[in-house]
Amino acid sequence: MAQELRGIEATTERYDLAEGVLFDDRAGLVRFVDIREGRVLSARLDGDRLVDTSEVRVRETVGAVALADDGGLLVAAARRLATISPDGDLSFGPDLLTDERPMRFNDGGVDPQGRFVVGTLSLSGPVGTETLMRISADGSVETLREGIQLSNGVGWSPDGATIYHVDTPTKTLSSHSYGPGGFDRDEPWVPVVTDFPAFPDGLRVDADGMLWVAQFSGSCVVRYAPDGREIGRVLVDAQQPTCVGFVGDRLVITSAIEHLSPEERLPADGALFLADVGVAGVPPHRWSGSTRPTKETS
Repeated sequence: MAQELRGIEATTERYDLAEGVLFDDRAGLVRFVDIREGRVLSARLDGDRLVDTSEVRVRETVGAVALADDGGLLVAAARRLATISPDGDLSFGPDLLTDERPMRFNDGGVDPQGRFVVGTLSLSGPVGTETLMRISADGSVETLREGIQLSNGVGWSPDGATIYHVDTPTKTLSSHSYGPGGFDRDEPWVPVVTDFPAFPDGLRVDADGMLWVAQFSGSCVVRYAPDGREIGRVLVDAQQPTCVGFVGDRLVITSAIEHLSPEERLPADGALFLADVGVAGVPPHRWSGSTRPTKETS
C-alpha cells in the first residue's frame, strides 16, 4: 500500500503561481519563482517555516530558476535566459524562441553536464507544437523533443542516464536515455506514467531514483517508481500544487491561486508546504556558464 503523508503550511504569503522550487546548499536558501509576477524568490528555512523571503523582479515571466556554478542564478525569462550574479546584477540574453506566436519558457532544470534544459508553453492554449530544448553555456541550442502540448517538469535519474519529462495536458510522464554526448532524437520517448490523478506539473527525483510529481488540481504530490507504480503520496491543503524540491529529507511544495476565483480559493491556496518524507533528493545540478554581467540586451 502506498504511504500517505500530509504537508504542513510553511508560508504566510500566498503566491499567484509559485514554481521551480529547489535548495541552494551554498547559500542555505530555498529558491523559487512566482511565474506571472516575474519574481525570483529566496527564503530561509527556520523550523517548519520559510522566512526572511527576498526577491528579484525580472520584469517579465519567469518559468524556472536554476543554480549556477559561480554562485549566481540562471532564470528562464519569457523568451530568453536571464542571469542574476552573486552580487545581484540582472542581465538578459537574446531571444531564443524563433517562433513568433504567443509563447514563453516554462519549467526547466540543469542537466548533470551543466546545460540548461527548458520547455515552452503556448499562451493561446495547448496546440501540440511546444518544444523541449537544451542550452549550453556557449549559447548553443538543441531541440530534444517536439510535439508537446505544454512542457513542464524535467528531471534526471541519480546516475544521469535517464531524463524524465512531463507533458501536462496529455497527463504523461515520459523517459529517454541521456548522457554527456549528443541526444538521439530518433529514439522514442517512453511513457512512464499515464494515469495521474490530476494534471502532472513539476517533478523532482530522489536519491533512490523515485519520482515526485506535483498534481495540479489534485491537492497532492505523488511518488512514483521508475516503472510507473505509485508508492507514496503527500496531501496538502491547496488545490493546485505546482512543484516540489528537497531540503535534506524534507519536501518543499509550491502551489498557485492562478485560475481560482476568490470564492473558489481555500485559505492555504498559494502557500508553500513542508513534508518530512525520509529520503533526500538528487541535489540540483549547477549551470556551467557565467552569471556575471557582460553585455545586456533588453
